[in-house]
Amino acid sequence: MNIQTLSSLVCLASLMACQTGTERQEQAGNKHNESQNQEQKYCFLRTEGMQQQDTSFIQLMVRNETVSGVYNVIPHEKDARRGTVLGKLTDDVFDLVWTFTQEGMQDTLRVVFKQQDGKLLQKQLTVDTLTGRQVTVDSSRFSETYEPVDCAPTSEGDDVDSP
Repeated sequence: MNIQTLSSLVCLASLMACQTGTERQEQAGNKHNESQNQEQKYCFLRTEGMQQQDTSFIQLMVRNETVSGVYNVIPHEKDARRGTVLGKLTDDVFDLVWTFTQEGMQDTLRVVFKQQDGKLLQKQLTVDTLTGRQVTVDSSRFSETYEPVDCAPTSEGDDVDSP
């Protein structure tokens, strides 16, 4: 084997090694991006009342730090609030705007949840004495507990009452 052939083989091997390394980096980058872009779905249920007949159900879809989903509060023999949530996830805290319908009227309300020990905790709502509206105050405690449940298969636009 002459020096020119040997030199060509070394260059070819070097080139292939660089391409393989680049391909590995691209594949690793793609897997990292795929894992970041994967949507995660969480569902939680809260029941209360004398016979646990008042239910609240929330389904959250998380992609990166963006959160969307369905949130329905259905008290027994009272007007339900059914709607959607949209917001951000930061350090296990879901800061969301809930757009819901109650008694045929559409309204919005900020709601804040925290995922802890597999459960979902909600900051307590308080009533603003000036407006008479419910609000979430940043200093409120996470005091309402939602238990994890299996997410029922739903399609967009479904009216989800419970899991």
